[in-house]
Amino acid sequence: VFLKMLTSASDNISQNTMVEFLMLYPLWTSLNKVIVSPTLRSTLGSHSLSLLAVLLNYRKNEYSNPYSIKVAGCDDELLLNGFGEILLNYIGRYNNAVLANRQASNQSYSEYISSWIYWTYPASEQDNPAHSLDLSLLLCLYEIVHLNRSFTTVLTQTMSSTTSQGNEDKEGEPESSEEHHSNLISSFLTFSSLIFSNVKDNTAAAQLCFDILLCVSEDHYANAFMHDENQVFTVFIYRTKLRHRKDTSKGITAMSLAYTLLDLMSEFLMTNLTKNFPFELYSKCYRVIHRVLCYQKKCRVRLSYPWSTLWNSVISAVKWSLKLDDPEMINNYIQVGRIFNMFVMYGDTFLPSPGSYDELYYELLRQHSVFDSLNETALKFANKGPQYREPCRDLLANLHNIRAIVNHFSPKIEGWSTANKISTPAPEEVMEIVRSNYDTLTLKLQDGLDHYERYSEVPKEQQFFTGLVRRICKEKRENTLLHIDSGVYRKFANIGQ
Repeated sequence: VFLKMLTSASDNISQNTMVEFLMLYPLWTSLNKVIVSPTLRSTLGSHSLSLLAVLLNYRKNEYSNPYSIKVAGCDDELLLNGFGEILLNYIGRYNNAVLANRQASNQSYSEYISSWIYWTYPASEQDNPAHSLDLSLLLCLYEIVHLNRSFTTVLTQTMSSTTSQGNEDKEGEPESSEEHHSNLISSFLTFSSLIFSNVKDNTAAAQLCFDILLCVSEDHYANAFMHDENQVFTVFIYRTKLRHRKDTSKGITAMSLAYTLLDLMSEFLMTNLTKNFPFELYSKCYRVIHRVLCYQKKCRVRLSYPWSTLWNSVISAVKWSLKLDDPEMINNYIQVGRIFNMFVMYGDTFLPSPGSYDELYYELLRQHSVFDSLNETALKFANKGPQYREPCRDLLANLHNIRAIVNHFSPKIEGWSTANKISTPAPEEVMEIVRSNYDTLTLKLQDGLDHYERYSEVPKEQQFFTGLVRRICKEKRENTLLHIDSGVYRKFANIGQ
């Protein structure tokens, strides 16, 4: 705790002399001992990871940070598992507290959520009912996932959510109740759903969640685990109440984690359509979806997922963002075009059945006005300035096949309607027309659809992480000032200046 006080004495850690001292004389061995020891980990684990998160961000893009090197090269199973247990228990407690709080304010959830809370995260007298969001621990999780590829095995490893905290009963004896197990990645998906349901107040946390999901979705081992049909988990995804969706208490069914991840992405797309549109977060959401599709195409994995749910979510998000008339959204639209082209060109390698193609074409035809508007937007913004000309050209290229599908099938549907004297064909009738006219459809091969630029902090994310670390230091300092003389901080902040 004292070291956390030293490292947060100044908002700018790059100007904190005490942090520089800890670079010259690293604490890695001491942190290692705390995290590996079950006894020390239960009391000091969260503090150690909070400290590590700050140390990992000291001029990390300017020179070789010794802590980054240690984390990146760590292959100590005990240490990696220690990281995982600390983070799993923090996320579990947070999920427990937030869900219990929402349960109290939403009686329609009470029976449904309460059973899930105590099944997944058994309550303890040591749990804090007002457990708050700790950005430093979330940042530490991001840094470990980003730097250490071996940590992927810990993400997918089943661990106990009770023994790692050393809970005791009223008489001081260890609890003898049945242990409940979970893994870090499934708990993190629940955590992310809670964060995404309140992006307005948790923007920084939402961005960290997406950055972690991007790193996970780019990892082959993590994707293999998430798509393994033999590895199914009961994961709760919090669903915001919407006017057209009265029943949000959707029953929890054991599914593969890839299924749950796509469900989470679909939920985010549908529930954050606000005036202050978080287009950067939507861009990251599209990128996660695209990476999952690239894995499925590469490994020919046919995930039994209701793809029409995802298609409708993506199209609804585009329809909303078009109202903003913002040229900065062009790159998001390009990503949407790439996602749909993945389905059109390579869907035969990962869609669960031929009927899924019929459903895809039906949705494209049903909502063709959205893609028509996208085409018009690209033509309009191409004349806004030279910086938009190339992106708009890319967008038009990505819309080519979708417009070809619409232009090919629309006259045939209209002809069928006229011949049968029906104004609006039923979905089954439209899909039958589609099946009868596949042979005459001509599409253009799109290059590089299943390739993507891997996630990198530099240069796009640097400003975000600089601001985040300053915020973490300020929050830690303010929390500590509640308990000590503020003059102590001023003295430490001025050391070496």
